[in-house]
Amino acid sequence: MSGFSRITSPELTFQWHRSIAEIAAAWDACFGRESVLRSHALHEAVENAALDHVETHYLTGRDGEGVVCVVPCFAFKLSLVAVASPWLQHMTDWIRKVIPGFLTVRLFVVGSAISNGDDLLGFKDLADEGLWSAERLNSVFDEVRRQAKALGIGMVVIKEPGKATADILRARLGPEFFFVESLPAMFLRLPGKESGGYAVAINTHYRGKMKKRKAVCAENGVTWSVVPNSKGREAEIYHLYQEVLERSHSVFERLNQAFFKEVERMLGDDAFYVMGAQQAGGSERLVACELVLCDRDGGTIHPLYSGFDYRFKRDSNVYFNMFYRVIEEAERRGFSRVHLGQTCYEVKAELGAKRVPLYLGIHHGNPWVHWLLWQLRKALFPTTAVPEREVFGVPPPPAKNAAQARRQPAGTAHAVK
Repeated sequence: MSGFSRITSPELTFQWHRSIAEIAAAWDACFGRESVLRSHALHEAVENAALDHVETHYLTGRDGEGVVCVVPCFAFKLSLVAVASPWLQHMTDWIRKVIPGFLTVRLFVVGSAISNGDDLLGFKDLADEGLWSAERLNSVFDEVRRQAKALGIGMVVIKEPGKATADILRARLGPEFFFVESLPAMFLRLPGKESGGYAVAINTHYRGKMKKRKAVCAENGVTWSVVPNSKGREAEIYHLYQEVLERSHSVFERLNQAFFKEVERMLGDDAFYVMGAQQAGGSERLVACELVLCDRDGGTIHPLYSGFDYRFKRDSNVYFNMFYRVIEEAERRGFSRVHLGQTCYEVKAELGAKRVPLYLGIHHGNPWVHWLLWQLRKALFPTTAVPEREVFGVPPPPAKNAAQARRQPAGTAHAVK
């Protein structure tokens, strides 16, 4: 059901919606169908899963020509120190023993309720300043702030645009938002088949490491499979996901078991699992799994959420082997990039992935709190150091969807990578 009545700006007519099913045509018009992370199907799956404490809102903006923007938003509670400096996290943990909700706030976030390492700003031709002047763009975010205020929320966050988009927003939105770095994303460009593929293109040092890690994993009785769905193992997958979540220092969203089943149902062939099982004593148990999503243009593959048995993970090299198997499957399917998400940067650098910066736009309706957040920005949102590794003997060629990547800067899973 739609929310508030229509509201008209000098140039745009706005309407809020509570269900993504109401705006399927508008969504596709603004986001297209090639990027799975921006797809209507994925975000309908998120809504259908009914994640705890996540309240979704969708803003559409129209002019005389029709829909020109779809801005998905969600309201939920989050710790302000989720990505803060370690000293601030430790101090906050100590204070929360006495004051449990200390520095936990309700946010109104422009973007996706899951960790997709990219923005979810559905503006047609945002780079066109003639179409999206500062006045027109501000009218959209004025409406976002008005909605947040109506919900009793002071803090608004624009979630993780890439550098090109963040530069546009920073220039046109003025002082109402300030921008800080978020956790960067990691992308692995795959070498072409003519060069022999990933296993041949990496240099001797890293090829030796890969062979050793695969041997250790095999010695521990792990076999790998790629399956189109969870095959009735949703409970096992969710349990492994929870194991990772419990050990993460940067938790943003908390998925439920229904999420995995809804993704399978809504995305069909655009999703699959990589599973690692240990064979022992004539029985099999799941020790690792990865939910993987595929862009429809064949450009990028997205290992989105991981799960591991931590009693088994450390000595078996199962983490590296999981991603080796994802890379092999990406090559088999003809993809040119692997989006390895956020966190665990040392591991991803060892695979040959490179850093792509992401940003957060921050606004608070109380000018004094807004000023305080600005003053504390280096502690609350510190820059993340990412190692560099020269893994390839010859660098891979540009991805075949590199032009699209420049137009739509991209950056997953904060909690589980």
